[in-house]
Amino acid sequence: MYVRSTGLGRTLLRARIGKLGATHLVPSTLEESDSEPARMIMVMEIQEPVHWEVKAFMEPQDLRRLVLLVLRPSTIFYGLKLLFSKSRESILQSAQPKKADDVSSAKKSTPAPSQRKGERPRANVKLSPAQKAALKKKERQKAMLANSPEPAKVSG
Repeated sequence: MYVRSTGLGRTLLRARIGKLGATHLVPSTLEESDSEPARMIMVMEIQEPVHWEVKAFMEPQDLRRLVLLVLRPSTIFYGLKLLFSKSRESILQSAQPKKADDVSSAKKSTPAPSQRKGERPRANVKLSPAQKAALKKKERQKAMLANSPEPAKVSG
């Protein structure tokens, strides 16, 4: 998973969930206490660019909210789709609400997300007519350069 930290500017952190369970730890001191109420603890291991361990102590109201969010039909649908899909871009595109005018302007102004500079698009990427025309123009230019004879060298 990826985590954005506002304390580190625009740093993107790569992390994973290390542990999830019940605990009687005191959040402020991280010491065991029998008088402390039971809480859920989620330990996240930040792996890059630093190595940190982040402990999140969930109160009952936090756990209720988490369960309600996870059990929403849309969350279940996209979670299952993510588990069984090969392409991350297709999930992200289908998860966003579509408006007719936003979709057409987005296709005109942004390149395909999986297309690198100078690379042919993958078969599953749909291109706008403007992107198709630009791609054909590049291919024609490459073909012309490949077929053109080299200029004669002038010795002097």
